[in-house]
Amino acid sequence: MKKINAKTEIVSQIKNRELVKQKQIQIAMGASKLFIKKGYGRTNIREISKASGLTIGNLYDYITKKEDVLYLVFEVFHKLWVNRLEEEGVYKIEDPVMQLRVALQKMFELVDVYRDMVLLMYTETKLLPKEYIKTILMKEGELVQCFDKILVHGVNKGVFKSKDTFFLANIIVYLLSIEALRGWSLRRRYDASKISALITEFIVDIVTKL
Repeated sequence: MKKINAKTEIVSQIKNRELVKQKQIQIAMGASKLFIKKGYGRTNIREISKASGLTIGNLYDYITKKEDVLYLVFEVFHKLWVNRLEEEGVYKIEDPVMQLRVALQKMFELVDVYRDMVLLMYTETKLLPKEYIKTILMKEGELVQCFDKILVHGVNKGVFKSKDTFFLANIIVYLLSIEALRGWSLRRRYDASKISALITEFIVDIVTKL
């Protein structure tokens, strides 16, 4: 039987971790589109199963109840964000400006693919149980720490001028989501790549010219 453990993580009996990861992404992507279209409260498990491309029985290999699906959207996306920087070797880049640019590029690539998840995270967090919210906030903090680490590296190299890297890291994490949140306005004038480029230059200018 699957359960939410003490760290509020969704655990599956399936031992193949790569398969679990793939299916969780599949469920999260399908469900997020559905939640945005219909609303979380009006969506049932059968619809989530269909949108995810899984049978109901197979779906329950990865969740125990509908609330798990909403949490899974948050968990999957935050894992993707944090792991992407490590997997792409961002922390090995010595030049602070290049390191920041590459980090932003990798994050914007994820936002472009998983735009529905981003939008859902900023609009439906309030629907999660308190114990889930605590975990999501912790995971959000991990992403902030990633950019704080990059900013501190730049400050130590004498390239970045920020006096409060933690505050600036929070601003950067929010700006990463701006295309998903304000795309209805921005896309009237710019495509996704132009928006990413403009935000990147905006951030680089801030950290190098403060």
